[in-house]
Amino acid sequence: MTGASGTDAAARPRLRSLDGLRGAAALLVLVHHALLLFPALAGVYYAGRAAEVLPPFADALAYSPLHLVWAGTESVYLFFVLSGLVLTLPVLGRPGFDWVAYYPRRVVRLYGPVIAAVALGALTIALVPRSNADALGPWVVRRPNVYTGQAFVDDLTLVGGTSGRISPLWSLQWEVLFSLLLPLYVLLLVPARRLDGLRAVALLVLCAVGSWTSVEALFYLPMFAVGVLTAVRWATLQDRAQRWSAGRWWFWPLVLVLATLLSTARWNATGLGADPPLARQLAFLAVPGVWLLVVAAAFCPFVRALCELRPLQWAGRISFSLYLVHEPIVLAARFLTAAASPWVAIALAVPVAVVVAVLFERHVESRFHRLAQRVGRAVHARGRVRQPV
Repeated sequence: MTGASGTDAAARPRLRSLDGLRGAAALLVLVHHALLLFPALAGVYYAGRAAEVLPPFADALAYSPLHLVWAGTESVYLFFVLSGLVLTLPVLGRPGFDWVAYYPRRVVRLYGPVIAAVALGALTIALVPRSNADALGPWVVRRPNVYTGQAFVDDLTLVGGTSGRISPLWSLQWEVLFSLLLPLYVLLLVPARRLDGLRAVALLVLCAVGSWTSVEALFYLPMFAVGVLTAVRWATLQDRAQRWSAGRWWFWPLVLVLATLLSTARWNATGLGADPPLARQLAFLAVPGVWLLVVAAAFCPFVRALCELRPLQWAGRISFSLYLVHEPIVLAARFLTAAASPWVAIALAVPVAVVVAVLFERHVESRFHRLAQRVGRAVHARGRVRQPV
């Protein structure tokens, strides 16, 4: 549809650090769901500060920048921005990008692991019966107890919304929709114009309107566009980051502080006394916050080196698998240890989830990834054969 002409596409980003950032975000989602096993912390999301009296440290963990250490929802926003960036780069780097091959490749890449994850989630629900005992807390109680036929249809198709049996699947609905709409994103955002600042502001305004009106499509889909625009102007961002940080030791610390404050804005506002419904309307501020984290991971030497460490690179490799499989395991561990402290469930669930994610990545995700590549090559080759000589 479009080549790299007029864009910064020729400057391909160093994706290793972004892989590590994705791994860190996946670990935060795991921590997020583990801490939701505590009824008081779950109440932060369901009841709000007025209804939950927390110990001082827990209150700070919930309603201050410390929320970043278990910011599961904001980590998903980060995934959305990264998806927009990573999916756009091949389009910009290959004139005459093969869209016909892209679609089956992407469908296999996403839906193959999802089907396996749904099967695993259904198995955990069948083997470990769920309960709606109030003592388990609002997050646990709100998890559905059985997998119905309609729930299977919803979770296996994704685009119409998911059932909530495996709650992380909600984000896959938007990943799939973005993947289907990628040509439109490229058509609207790639043409070279000196309007990138205005387009970025417009995307943030759309997110804000979606946040204020609770229109999910307006809130989530522009996040991917932020990643697309980032890919289009990667070299410009790199040049500006180098120029603005040169000789200014405080530049990157300031960026990281700003990223943290923006990413946790709704929680900080609640901590400062804002009513939870009003604070929730500030959720859109997390979008520039997570975008700054992407920029820091790419261009800040310290953050880039941190994200390129082996542990985070390993976490990045299993991040999609960990995201898909961990929640049913966390819940199963809690139901198995319902009479004990949530810490017991966490001690059981976290290592099991990591091991299962490693096995899932090795035996399921990686195989579907290779299959997706083969399908894409086959479709591409067939298209070349059919072209007139």
